[in-house]
Amino acid sequence: MASEKNLVEDISWHQRTFRSKAACIVGGVWTIYTLAYLCNVFFYFDIVVYPVTHRAISSGLICVLVFLILPFRKGKELKSLKWHDLLPVASIIVGCIYIAVNANDLIAEGRLTATSLEMVMGVLLFISIIEATRRTTGMILVGLIAFFFFYTVYSDYFPGFLNSTGFPYSMTIGWMYLSAEGVWGMVLGVVTTVVAGFIIFGGFLRTIGAAAFFNDLALASAGGFRGGAAKASIVASAFFATISGSTAANVATTGQITIPLMKNSGYGPNYSGAVESSASVAGMFTPPVMGATAFLIAEFLQMDYWSVCIAAMLPAVAFYITLFVQVDMQAVKIGLKGLPKEEIPSLRKTLVEGWHYLIPFVLLLFQLGILRYSAQTAIMYALGVLILVTSFNKHTRLTPKRLLLALEDSAKGMLHIIPLCTAIGILIGSIQMTGAGTKFTSELLVMSGDNLFLLLILAGFASFILGMGMTAVGVYILTVVLIAPALVQAGIEPLAAHMFLFYFGCLSFITPPVCVAAYIAAGIADGSPFKTGFRAMKLGIAGYLVPWAFIFNPGILFVGNFIQILTAFLFVTLSTVTLGLAFEGYILQPMGKSERVLVGFSGACLMIPNLLIRMTGIIIIAVIAGGQFYRTQVKKNTITTI
Repeated sequence: MASEKNLVEDISWHQRTFRSKAACIVGGVWTIYTLAYLCNVFFYFDIVVYPVTHRAISSGLICVLVFLILPFRKGKELKSLKWHDLLPVASIIVGCIYIAVNANDLIAEGRLTATSLEMVMGVLLFISIIEATRRTTGMILVGLIAFFFFYTVYSDYFPGFLNSTGFPYSMTIGWMYLSAEGVWGMVLGVVTTVVAGFIIFGGFLRTIGAAAFFNDLALASAGGFRGGAAKASIVASAFFATISGSTAANVATTGQITIPLMKNSGYGPNYSGAVESSASVAGMFTPPVMGATAFLIAEFLQMDYWSVCIAAMLPAVAFYITLFVQVDMQAVKIGLKGLPKEEIPSLRKTLVEGWHYLIPFVLLLFQLGILRYSAQTAIMYALGVLILVTSFNKHTRLTPKRLLLALEDSAKGMLHIIPLCTAIGILIGSIQMTGAGTKFTSELLVMSGDNLFLLLILAGFASFILGMGMTAVGVYILTVVLIAPALVQAGIEPLAAHMFLFYFGCLSFITPPVCVAAYIAAGIADGSPFKTGFRAMKLGIAGYLVPWAFIFNPGILFVGNFIQILTAFLFVTLSTVTLGLAFEGYILQPMGKSERVLVGFSGACLMIPNLLIRMTGIIIIAVIAGGQFYRTQVKKNTITTI
């Protein structure tokens, strides 16, 4: 997987290579065009840009950008453009222009059989898009998409539940290339509008220095407490990750500041990397943006966006409470205090100098929650206000150089999203044509033997495998297309099913062996990727448990009356915190092995929605905590007597 560090070159124009200059121009064109489309500028010039036309233009520009800034092989130097860069670029330009120009006629005609010329253009475009996906995401998804394409053609040769009618190449390419159901479908539509708007907003935020403000704000608000560096890392990651849409990008950005701070304050390198990794994953689950996935969930389920945010709120709070308690216990265990005063920014000074960064967020929440504006409209107003309020300070206003960097950075924020979502259109088209989705759903239900618990284990494992190395958006789309129908058919609430799969897909970022976030964090911390990953799993225990609550404690998703919601939240949070304490091995003093096992068992009991079992868990944790309190008091009295 390509590195997700900031790829923008903050150097003068004459120092850039040809590829860098071309990438800057293409990135700038994509951002300006997207802003114009989202602000309906074309309408005022009597220019009609059809939805499929927009998707083809947007996807084409970003896929071209991939070949300009990412090498054919990872680690290879970027020099002159080679044939393996130029041929895909030409194929993408020709293939996307054909669709952009003829989109309205093709959709109106409804022709699903491609001509010989269209087959050539379609095949070359598909190969180029898949290659762009390989450079940004890796080989796993490439293999999956290639399989589904050829499966569509030769499905009549497959056995069992995979058997279908089989379709000729001309019809397969026609459906996926010429219609609005394949690569130009709904997924790409949401990604090139709503998601693109938030990525552009994040690009402008980074360019004008908002990341530094949020880091300082986190340090100022949490740095003085014991284990303050770790707590500040959690706060900073929550701010940044929910907007950036990428766990790995968040670790690479905020981790450069927070991980060294944690190490200097006394946390070990593996623990420091684990805190940053688990906090960054938590940002994916945090409303109002959830890495832009909240809007996709609302689109797939045809429900109100704000309802998705409300449903996601309590699980995110439970995750953060558990993480805070764990880092606090670790700080007590190893005797850490807060950061020195000289290393903590003044909260007053930080707010005075950067309060204007908060205005766009307040406006965004007001528009989405109170005025009920669409996400597309709300983010454009928020971006306009961001540019306006930062223009009064010479250190933050958009100079021509900063504007160029913002345009470029915004486009590069889509490198790991648009090629992937375009390629996934092939997979979605295959499932629609062959009916594989329905058959796969039936097979999952048969394999589980009508056992809901077993079905959820299979679904969670499949989500984890599919999510390896993906962005949050990619994880969600893959899992919801392939697995969600089986869960819904088994009687699970659709929102609970979608959230369950989304959580488990994202957790692959901190779960070895493919723990991308842990690899990046370990590189910054000079630690071990696997040790960092396993430690992040312990710190992120809430992420592994909360999805089960979606199914068996639906009150955590704001389903039910007030008592049901409150009860679910309290017991789920108490369960995750208790298990977190078991992993940390500390409450009021270090726990022995038997105590840790009992505390872990108590946490598991608290998650089960049964009064007797929950009372058993409460009694166990109360007895252990009481015993620790008694021993602590005896120790204090002994020391006082001496």
